[in-house]
Parts: sequence; C-alpha cells; structure tokens
Amino acid sequence: MLLNTVALRQAAASDWPAVEALLLANKLPTDGAQTHLPTYLLAVSSGEVVGCAGAELYGSVALLRSVAIAPGLKKQGIGRLLVERMLHEARARDIATIYLLTVTPEYFAQYGFTHMKIEDAPHALKASAEFHGACPACAALMALTLHEVPVVDAALPVAGLGAGPVGVAAVAPLDGHSLNIRTATPADAAAVAAIYAPIVRDTTISFETEVPGETEMRARIEKTLAHLPWLVAEDTTGALGGYAYASKHRERSAYQWSVDVTAYVRDDMRRQGVGRALYGRLLQLLAELGYCQAFAGIALPNAGSVGLHEAMGFEAIGVYRNVGFKHGAWRDVGWWQKSLAAPDAPTQPRLFDRT
Repeated sequence: MLLNTVALRQAAASDWPAVEALLLANKLPTDGAQTHLPTYLLAVSSGEVVGCAGAELYGSVALLRSVAIAPGLKKQGIGRLLVERMLHEARARDIATIYLLTVTPEYFAQYGFTHMKIEDAPHALKASAEFHGACPACAALMALTLHEVPVVDAALPVAGLGAGPVGVAAVAPLDGHSLNIRTATPADAAAVAAIYAPIVRDTTISFETEVPGETEMRARIEKTLAHLPWLVAEDTTGALGGYAYASKHRERSAYQWSVDVTAYVRDDMRRQGVGRALYGRLLQLLAELGYCQAFAGIALPNAGSVGLHEAMGFEAIGVYRNVGFKHGAWRDVGWWQKSLAAPDAPTQPRLFDRT
C-alpha cells in the first residue's frame, strides 16, 4: 500500500466497531478505549480504517495507546505516520509528557521514548483502565518529554476534550462565558436527577444502586443548602450541564473544618471544562466559608475524575481496597485531598448563604 493513499482523520462514534476490530486483531486492550474515542486518530484507505492510535489526556500529560495496524499492512509506514502525527499534535497542545504501556518497547524507542518505573507514573495514569489491568503485567512503561510542565491556574475552567481537529488536537478551551455557575434551587431537582440517573444505573462511579427520583433529589438539595454549597452549571440554553456540592466529611465535631466534594457532568457535556468550572467556584466558596480541607472519594478506575481532581490541586492520599460491591465485582475507592487553608486556630465555619 502506498502511503499517499492513506488519509488521517479523527475518529467518530460510528468508528468504534472498526477500532475495536483493529485492537482485537492486534491483541491490544479495549477497556476504556471507547470512552476516549474522540481523541483517536484513524488511518483510512479507500474508505476502510487500516490503522488507529489513541490518547488519553490528563492535564499536561497524556497516555498514548491503541497503536494498531490492520493485519497484512504492517511495516508499510502507517504506524509511523500515526505516531508522528500524535506526537506533533501533543506538542501543539502543550502536553508536557506523553506515556505509554507496551510489550514492544524497541518500536517506541525510535521516537525517543525511554523506560521508567511503573510506580513513578502520574496518579491520573495509574487510575486509567490500562494501568488497572487492561495491559498485560509484562508491559513496559515508557515516557517522552515534549515540553516543560506548564503552570496552570487550577481555578480557571480551561482545557477540556472537545470537537476539533484530529487526535490529541481535538482539545478545545471552554469559553468561560458559555456557562453560568449558580446556586442550585429545588426547581433543579428533575434536571439534577436526570444527570445522575445513568451514573447510578450504568456505572460504578456512584455506589448507589437505586436511582433517586426528583422528589429525593429535591430533598438532598434542600438539606445540603441548609449548610453547604450546591452549585449547577447552565449552558447557553439554560439547560443544566452538571452540578457539584459539598458534604460533611464526618459527623464528629473535630472534623467540622473538613468537607467532601462531588461533581457530576451531563454525558454530552463531559471533557468540556464543566467540572473544572464547577469545582473552581465550589472550592473558592468553601475556603471563604472557613473550611480547611476538601476530600474526594473516587471509585477506581476513573482516570477522568482523577485527572480533574489533580488538575484542581488534589493529591492522592490512599485507597480503600474492595470497599464496595457493584455490578458483580468488588470495587476500590481512592481518596484525594486538597488543602484550602491551615490556620493554627480555626474559627467555626460559617453557614452557606443560598440567597
């Protein structure tokens, strides 16, 4: 096959069967791949997908994965075309370091990737499906430094995956004026319940097993707002794109300066900066109210949530192993912590003013 007959384009949802077939044919993991399909790059010839390469983006780092070529078409330069384009786009998006897990390290060494210890990988990558067993235990971790790590203001709702060019270049900053972050009201209960329902029903992100309805969600909003913030993000049409809230970390009085934080984003609004916008405002409010530590529990694996929290300044502090059982398996929960303040003699936190 001549390379001039191969075109590169961004993957679409309808391409998943072809991508899955390529991965299976190359004995590569499929876990988590469909979730990150918008950042996959495809090599197409005569309308047929003949190669792919994907990336998972976590702030200033990325995980290169799923480099696969159709059987019978290997060693014809398609893989190099895909990898070089992915690296070019990663540099253009100011990705500082790109990592990969591979059983063919000699192939990726030609691009400048070098070996590193698994335990030295960023926490966001460790929470990805590939690190959670999708890749074989014999896979080597490699890394390529592209840029110095950029300094990011974690309070700004920027950089989320979205539509655009191909592969890693499919990253669009969220227009900060396209979202309205406001305090929730009981009237938001139906929309909030609709966002939360598929998370409870279809995933292990939440450990609830029964989907709460509008009435239950209204009661939860009211109960939270009596003491703490519950925020919603409205898009330009006035529809809710996500929500975030705080809750007591523990009941006993010495814990009163600590809170747990939670954010959920509507399925079609994910990877567009909604979570960052919500958390930026929520964490600011909690600090103003006098809270000192914020905690987040994340059911693992959930690399997207880990990436969000670490982009907002949270640090991994530990894992509860096999702490929950859902969808037929025991689940781990990782815990992340962000310091909001550390006064020697804290005063009692103020109640949130919902008006």
